[in-house]
Amino acid sequence: MIDWSQTITPETRAAETNLARLAAIRARRDRAIAAGLLLDGLAVATDDVSQARITGAALAALLDPEICVQWKLPDGQFVTLTAVQILAVARAVRAHVQACFDREAELLAALAAGQPEDAGAGWPGQG
Repeated sequence: MIDWSQTITPETRAAETNLARLAAIRARRDRAIAAGLLLDGLAVATDDVSQARITGAALAALLDPEICVQWKLPDGQFVTLTAVQILAVARAVRAHVQACFDREAELLAALAAGQPEDAGAGWPGQG
């Protein structure tokens, strides 16, 4: 006797494929966010921990416009950043993160509309 309860229906297969695409887009977004950025030739880390540290430095810069900090770059070197520079870094990182979410939203809209989407292309920093 055949156990039809174990049959994978086309609907189930489509739902699983859709979930896999959603997960791939989300994972690609997270990689794009953490990829870092260049700001006036300065490499800036954009992973979650770096974002939190930049946010803290930006708050300090708002509270004390005369602040200068030693900031460690991804390559291990230190640079001195003024309050104005810290805020510029914070704005650039925030714009980068938002651009990654914007790209994710485009891909999810294409997926929902049944249009082809390329989860590997179009992310910030790809040129």
